Amino acid sequence: MKVFSLQQKIQEWSWLFKIVFYMAMLIGCYMAFTPVDGGIQTKFNDKALHALGFFIMSVTAQLAHPKTSFIILSIGLAFFGFAIELVQAYLPYRSFSMWDWGADVIGVLVYFIFFGHFLRDRS
Repeated sequence: MKVFSLQQKIQEWSWLFKIVFYMAMLIGCYMAFTPVDGGIQTKFNDKALHALGFFIMSVTAQLAHPKTSFIILSIGLAFFGFAIELVQAYLPYRSFSMWDWGADVIGVLVYFIFFGHFLRDRS
């Protein structure tokens, strides 16, 4: 009888999770670098969208890189969020915001502190 292991399945499917994770990053960049003329960005609270987006990227980052530590994933995602803000500082229709970056970091931390242990690779 074969025993089901969640970590084993995550490892087997990590190639697909990597595609999903990097697509989520590309979609995040698209949303961050385009003008805010209608769409989902103006219908919801901006900070909640930042936190939710980075929460989702944290889930997909852990699935895509199951052997990578939470600290490395958290630092990488926080750096990604800060890099987005730096690019926005140079776009005429966007602006740099430490509050946005703070919301990004909160989304990452909420996932890794409260939910990340469910998918953690314990091997």
